[in-house]
Amino acid sequence: MAEPSTNPDLPPDYTADASTVPENLPPDTLRLAGRFVHSANTRNADAPGIFEINHQIDFLRETDRLVEFSRIDCSIKKRLNESSLPPEVVTNSRHIFNLERPPAILQETFPYYIKPTSRSGLGRIGLKFVKIGKSECKAWLVGRRKASDRTEYYEARELLFDVRRNNEVFDWLDGNGSRLAVEESRSGMYSLNILVSLDRAMRDALAAVWCVRLWYLRAVLFHKKRTWKDSKHLSLAAI
Repeated sequence: MAEPSTNPDLPPDYTADASTVPENLPPDTLRLAGRFVHSANTRNADAPGIFEINHQIDFLRETDRLVEFSRIDCSIKKRLNESSLPPEVVTNSRHIFNLERPPAILQETFPYYIKPTSRSGLGRIGLKFVKIGKSECKAWLVGRRKASDRTEYYEARELLFDVRRNNEVFDWLDGNGSRLAVEESRSGMYSLNILVSLDRAMRDALAAVWCVRLWYLRAVLFHKKRTWKDSKHLSLAAI
C-alpha cells in the first residue's frame, strides 16, 4: 500500500490508490458551489470538489426529471522519470447515483428517488417533503413490492434521514434520532456540517439526499415566484 503524500498543499486524504482511502471518513463541512460539492477538509483552494452533479441546483425546476450525481475520487500518481517534481494528483469522476423526480401522473409513492448505478452502497432511497412538527424532509431506504393488481411500487423499508428545523438551521438525524449533521444557508451559500464520522456509503447517501433537498427547495421557490408574477400580471390586466 502506498503511503499518503505529506505535501501540505494537498488534501490529507489523497493516496496513491483511491481505494485505500479509509472507509470511516472524519467530520467535515460540505459546501455547494455551482455543480460541485467541496470539502472543508481540503486545504488546497484549487482542489476539485468531492462530488459533482451534471446540472446546477439553482436552475433545476419541478419539470426536471433526472440529475446525475458523481463522486470525485483523487489519487496520487508518482512521476517515474521526474523525481524532482511533486506527485501528480489524478481525479476520477464516478457516476454513483441518479437523482430522479418521476412525473406526477405516475403516482409514485415518493416524489423523489435516489437510485444507485451499481450494487455498492446503501440501495435505493425515496424522499418525501412533508412538514410534520419540526420535520420537513424524510429519506427512506426503499424496496419494490407488488400490489394486489400485480403492479409494483416502492415501499419504505428503513428511515435513513430526518431533517428537522432548529431555529435558523436544520438538524439532520439518522433513523435512531441521533444528530448527524447541521444544514445552513446564508446569502445563497449552502453548507452541510457533518458532525460525526461516517462510512463512505453513508456520506455518499447524505450528500445526495442534501442535493435533492436543495433541488426541491429551489424548484418550490421558483414556482412561488412565477405564480406571484402570473397573478400580478392577471391583476394588472383586469384593471
